[in-house]
This record gives sequence, C-alpha cells and structure tokens, in this order.
Amino acid sequence: MQTSAAIRSRRNLYAAGIFLAVAIAFGLESTNYPMGSALRMGPGFIPLVLAVIMAGLGLTIGIASLRQHDTIEPSPIPWKGMALVTLALVIFGEFGATLGLVPVVFVGTAIVALASARNTIVSSLAIALCMSALCWLVFKVGLGITLPTFGPLFS
Repeated sequence: MQTSAAIRSRRNLYAAGIFLAVAIAFGLESTNYPMGSALRMGPGFIPLVLAVIMAGLGLTIGIASLRQHDTIEPSPIPWKGMALVTLALVIFGEFGATLGLVPVVFVGTAIVALASARNTIVSSLAIALCMSALCWLVFKVGLGITLPTFGPLFS
C-alpha cells in the first residue's frame, strides 16, 4: 500500500485491457460469419478487421502505459455520473420503440448531461434539444432508419 497522497495512474492500462477484451469478443464473434475475400467481402470480414485494429490500438496503449510513470491524486468515484449514464442507456433500450427517436434521444441526452456537475437543468435541456434535432436530421432525414420519429405513446 502506498502512503503518499499521489498514486500511479493505471487508467491507460485498464483502457487497454478493455480495448483488448472487446476486440477479442468481436473477433471471435466475427468467425461465426463467412469471411469472403478482400475483393468479395463476407459479413464477417469488416468486424474481424475492426477487431484487429482495435486490438492493435489496445496493445499500443497498453505498452505506452507501462512506460509512463504518471501519478494522480486520488479522487472520489463519480457514482452520480455512472448511475445517470446507466439510467439513460436503460431508458433508450427499453423505451426507444415506445417513445420514438426524438423523445428518447431528448430524455437520454438530458439525463446524461445532468451527470456533469458543470451543467444546469437549463443547459442540459438545451443540449438535449440540439441533440434530438441533430439525430432526427441525420438518422431520419439522412439515413431513413425505421425507428419512428414519435412512437405509439404519442399517437
């Protein structure tokens, strides 16, 4: 146990581990699909390539983190932020089809924006309004996704 106020930062090492875990999971899952070839790619080709790139990034970050000797001051764990981000993800997943794209993005973004101590309720609502408009423009107008703009709850 270290007695000084500063401790060695292992954040990048943990991030590298997460990168590698996700890359391995996606790489293994991509093998369940036909690969095809570089000229005629199958549905498993791009996920495998992205998994290899992500693993490379994870290894690079991990090696770099072992060479760094940064120290940080311990700070409290941001439980409020983690809880609000988790809540927003659950709301998006559970109520996306019921509320529709614009309302669920608005609610989710407003909740996530409140996770920051720097945002007020007014600024969180403004951020949510802008993000809802941007998502509608990109996903409904530009890409034409099938998620309804306003779900059955509003009709």
